Amino acid sequence: MKKIALVLIFSILFISDIPAQYMSSPKLSGVGLPFFQAGIFRTFDDAGENRIVRLYFQIMNDDLTFLKKDDIFEAEVQFDIYVNNQQKEFVFNRTINKEIKTPLFEETNSRKIKNSYTTDISLPPNVYDAVITALDKNSNKQVNRKIHFELEDIKSKDFLLSDILFFQDYQTDSLGNISSFEPNLTSNFSGENKHFYFYFSSIVDKPQDTLNVKYTIRNASGTVAQMNEYSLVKDEQRSNHYIRINRHQFDQSRYELEVIGTYHGKAITLRKIFSFYWTESPQSPKDLDKALEQMRYLLEADSIGWALKQPYESKRAYFDRFWNRMDPNQETQKNELMDEYFLRVNYANENFSTLSVDGWLTDRGRIFIKFGQPDDIERHPFEIDSVPYEVWRYYSVRKIFVFIDRTGFGDYYLHPDYIDQEFN
Repeated sequence: MKKIALVLIFSILFISDIPAQYMSSPKLSGVGLPFFQAGIFRTFDDAGENRIVRLYFQIMNDDLTFLKKDDIFEAEVQFDIYVNNQQKEFVFNRTINKEIKTPLFEETNSRKIKNSYTTDISLPPNVYDAVITALDKNSNKQVNRKIHFELEDIKSKDFLLSDILFFQDYQTDSLGNISSFEPNLTSNFSGENKHFYFYFSSIVDKPQDTLNVKYTIRNASGTVAQMNEYSLVKDEQRSNHYIRINRHQFDQSRYELEVIGTYHGKAITLRKIFSFYWTESPQSPKDLDKALEQMRYLLEADSIGWALKQPYESKRAYFDRFWNRMDPNQETQKNELMDEYFLRVNYANENFSTLSVDGWLTDRGRIFIKFGQPDDIERHPFEIDSVPYEVWRYYSVRKIFVFIDRTGFGDYYLHPDYIDQEFN
C-alpha cells in the first residue's frame, strides 16, 4: 500500500552526505504493541572480582496502553528476563513490574516520554542469550527481544574496563559532578543538543600507578574526526569516566568511537558506533536544509527555494505542515508516508552513490525514490559490444526504465528513449 500511495501522489504532483540523515522508528513501534529498547552493559563490582550485567529497558508512552481511572491515566508493563548459557542451560530469570501514570491524555500518546528501568545480574564467565519480554497488562500484548553477549573471565586481571554507554540527559550532585544519567540505548542523537557524552568505568589494582586513556572517533570511511588522550592517577581503584563531546564538530551521520586504555603496558580496546540521524523531524538547521532539498521529487523547485531562504523556525513549520498534510493516518504518531519517502532516499544514497554524486541525485536514485523497489531488475554488466546497462520493470504501474553506464565506472544514466516513462 505504501508503494502504491507514493506512486499515486507523484503522478498528481508532477502533473501540476552519505548516508542520509533520516532514521525511522522500528516497525513494531507505534502500532499498538509494547515495543521497547533494551541494552546490555557489562561492568564489574567495586572490587573487580565479579562481572555484573546491567540490563536497561526503555519504552515510550505511545507504545503502552493507558486506561483512565478517576482522573489519572494508567499503564502497566511487565518485563520478564530469561537467560540461557552457551550450553542451552537455563541460568537466570527475573520479573519486573512497572506502572506509568499521567493526568494528561496527550502524554499517553507521546513518543518523547521514555520510561527507563534497569536491573543488575551477576553471572559467571560464559556466552549467554538473554530473552526479554515486555507484556502490556492492559492490552495483554507482548514483544520479545533477544540479546547475545559474552562474559570473559576477569580473575587475576589487574586492569578492567566496562562497556561504553552514550547519554545526553543527566543529573548532577551538589558539586556539579554527574551523579546519574539516562543512557541512550540507540546511540543515535537526533536532537540539536550542543553536547553528548559517553561513559565507561575502569578498575586497576594499584591506583597510584598511571592509567592512560586514548579515544578516537572515525567517520564511515575511517578518517579520524577527533582524537584525545589523558592520564589518570587516583586514590581509588575504580574510576568513572564521563567524556563530553561537541556534537557540532561532526558533519556526517555515522561514526565509530574507539577507546584504548593502557595500564602497566597492557591495553584494552572498546569500540562502539554512534550516529546523528534525525527521526520524527529534523532538529538541526543542517539536517532540515538537507531534508527539504531531498523533497525535490515531491515539491516544485521554487517552493523549496523559497523555504530554504526562510528562518529556521519558519522552515521547520513548513516541513512539518507539509508532512502532516500528507500523513495517511492522522490517528497515529507515526507518519508512514514520510517514513517511506526518506527510507527510499536512504536506500538510494547507500546503493546508487558515485564518487561525485549522492545516490538520491542520480537517475537510478530518483526513479527508486519515485516508484520504489522495481518488480524486476535485469542487469547486464559485461555485454560484448555494449556498455553495461540495467533494465528496471514496474509491472503494477506498467513502466520500464533502462539505465546505461557510459563510462564503465558505475555512473548509470537513464536512457533518453525512456525519459517519457517517468512522467507518463
